[in-house]
Amino acid sequence: MDRIAQGIAGLSGWRRALVAFLAGAISTLAMPPLGLWPALFVGFPVLVLLLEGAGSTRRAFFAGWWWAYGHFVAGLYWIGIALLVDPERFAWLLPFADLGLPIVFALFPAAAAALAYRIGRRGPALVLALAGCWVLGEYARGHVLTGFPWNPLAAIWIETPVMAQGAALAGSLGLGGVTALVAGLPALLPRPAAGRAAAFALALGIVAGCLAFGYARLPDGPAPRHEPAVTIRLVQGNIDQQQKHSPAALIGNLNRHLDLSRRPTKDGVPPRVVIWPETALPYRLDIDPKLPELLGGLVPADGVALIGAVRVEEDAANGLRAWNSLHAIAGDGRLLATYDKHHLVPFGEYLPMRGLLGLIGLDKLAVGAVDFSAGAGPVALHLPGLPMPLPLICYEAIFPEAGFALDARPDWLVNVTNDAWFGTSSGPPQHLAQARLRAIEQGLPLARAANTGISALVDPFGRVEQALPLGVAGVIDGTLPAPLAPTPFARFGIAIALGLAALFLASSMTIRRITA
Repeated sequence: MDRIAQGIAGLSGWRRALVAFLAGAISTLAMPPLGLWPALFVGFPVLVLLLEGAGSTRRAFFAGWWWAYGHFVAGLYWIGIALLVDPERFAWLLPFADLGLPIVFALFPAAAAALAYRIGRRGPALVLALAGCWVLGEYARGHVLTGFPWNPLAAIWIETPVMAQGAALAGSLGLGGVTALVAGLPALLPRPAAGRAAAFALALGIVAGCLAFGYARLPDGPAPRHEPAVTIRLVQGNIDQQQKHSPAALIGNLNRHLDLSRRPTKDGVPPRVVIWPETALPYRLDIDPKLPELLGGLVPADGVALIGAVRVEEDAANGLRAWNSLHAIAGDGRLLATYDKHHLVPFGEYLPMRGLLGLIGLDKLAVGAVDFSAGAGPVALHLPGLPMPLPLICYEAIFPEAGFALDARPDWLVNVTNDAWFGTSSGPPQHLAQARLRAIEQGLPLARAANTGISALVDPFGRVEQALPLGVAGVIDGTLPAPLAPTPFARFGIAIALGLAALFLASSMTIRRITA
């Protein structure tokens, strides 16, 4: 073992880059949909050993970059599938999406690796420094250039509920830092090192605390229900992306959602809340005055239909503007509220620097000549007689801060999405995993309606109660779980995660000073 560790640390040139790339790619197996979390305990120690043998901050940066590049190329290959929905316009961008974007995403773990090397250098000090810097790197990746915090390390625990509850304490950032610490420890096993016992004791103590918290938090059976009971129906239309905006298919698409919504329930009582996926309504809500009444008729008088749609306005000052929206429609057809998506997908819903990039033939993927406009921000919807939902449209569910900056705490999360862009790839399961992390972080149940899947009803512990798989049309009928009391993460945000990062970095510097 020691000889293998020394061999990895001593690699140079293309062999060093190749091993780092392969180790990062192997670590992707820990992510959904496979969830083989031991794979991270194989790939991550390789990164630690490569950093130990770096010899300079520059080489440490590139070791981290190659590892992360392999990780993102293997884990985010599905991005390019969206370009094949309209291959005549976008297929030429495929190599830029699948091989070019990971170049940028890898910069953040690379910077974390370089900083960790400067602080820790080797052994236990390096492992602790890397865990602390990993928190900072994932935070930066989630915010720079509008952010893309896809596949945080914490996602490997989503099918291990006891460990996943750590996200309620420190968010996915903090749980990711703990994961980086534990996953790096195997690199210390081949040989004794000063401070190794202290590093193991700290890591095992934190993990034991997470597990104890998880066991204490999780109920033995199903999550308690909201009182009074709220019945909901999630509609999964399974509309192929190439047919979604075809003029010949629009009326058929509408009728499919209407038919699914009208299916009788087992007890014959219609659900109080019906939820359609992102942009499921193929027409503007104001195209016909009878349309809101038609949609309101899907629920009883005291119910509400939550309908994903495109909202359009035109005025002399701003011209034509469009929003990716969720309409709340009462049983009598009244429009109760509208939420406009505020965190838009670059290149998907709008083209950054359109004046420049448009000159070289780039455009947004979403159909339509107008870029989507951003809404005002996260908004919890006040619906008469119903618990208050916080809408998360598609991409917004990957951001841990989605539940903050609200006037009042919501009672549940509603995630509507259209993952048809990505077919049956690993993209939709990864997307669901991150939405489930939001439920754990906030202690709120989650109702998720996805066009082609995966639609799911999730309890506030992140456990899937019901789900519809990819590529089928159907509905989920269920009763809404009750919200939990605000979690530590909901109360303090990223402060606990940053505190963990500071603890890891301080421990690293202490061990390095003592063992110098």
